[in-house]
Amino acid sequence: MGFSWYPGHMAKAVSQIKQSMKLIDVVIEILDARAPRSTENREFAEAVGNKPRIVVLNKADLADPVATRAWVDCYTEAGICAVPTNCRTGEGVAEVIAAASAAAKAGAGPDVQRGPSRVRFRTAVLGIPNVGKSSFINRAAKRARVKTGDRPGVTRAKQWIVIDRNLEMLDTPGIMPPRVDDRGVWFALAALGCLDESIYDVEALATGLIARLDSVGLAAYRSRYGVCEGCVDPHEALKHVARSRGCMMAGGELDMARAADILVRDFRSGKLGRATLEMP
Repeated sequence: MGFSWYPGHMAKAVSQIKQSMKLIDVVIEILDARAPRSTENREFAEAVGNKPRIVVLNKADLADPVATRAWVDCYTEAGICAVPTNCRTGEGVAEVIAAASAAAKAGAGPDVQRGPSRVRFRTAVLGIPNVGKSSFINRAAKRARVKTGDRPGVTRAKQWIVIDRNLEMLDTPGIMPPRVDDRGVWFALAALGCLDESIYDVEALATGLIARLDSVGLAAYRSRYGVCEGCVDPHEALKHVARSRGCMMAGGELDMARAADILVRDFRSGKLGRATLEMP
């Protein structure tokens, strides 16, 4: 399965990011800690060039902490600073700002345009839709400066945000790669809410999530929805979800789409346990 999803504002944003790099000292790339590989847009590498890069493993509070540590080690071995964060509480954000400031001071070169009044270091915050870029900036700025939401495509244009007297950040729209052909990446992006809901089957996604949760031994969904241990078929398990949540249509038929939506949203919010979808 593959898909192409590249709205006009994304193509424009990529061009703008390339143009903005001459003003940038360091790049902060926001990834979802539950699937760092799938939420990385490799299109950014060409736009960023050799700028210093900080990787933020956001939503680490929803991921398996052992897996997150393995991802941090993996990035460290590759010479990349990676910091787990929880933008809902602010955990890790100060560490990212400190790392970005240090990298900016150490790496700012002659390719960075500085005017006579240029006193702040500048960072660009990049990421695909719905990984928490705007939430990260709001935490960094200690106030709500940019609009946030739980669906992709909230930020549509770049904007500069002053963090403090030493640092300002360029908020950019969430940008998907032009095409995704890997089924595992497709699944992770859909499961994490990075894709528009109109382009995937929520029932298929929910049964896939049930299978994944069983494969890693996360049984919280069973007690939450009353799914017995003997039920090993994901579709049958989803029926239990429908019954436990009263998802019924006219005539007494189970509303499987509604049940699937409930399970997927519970997964995304961490109500089914701390789960990581891929390892280094």
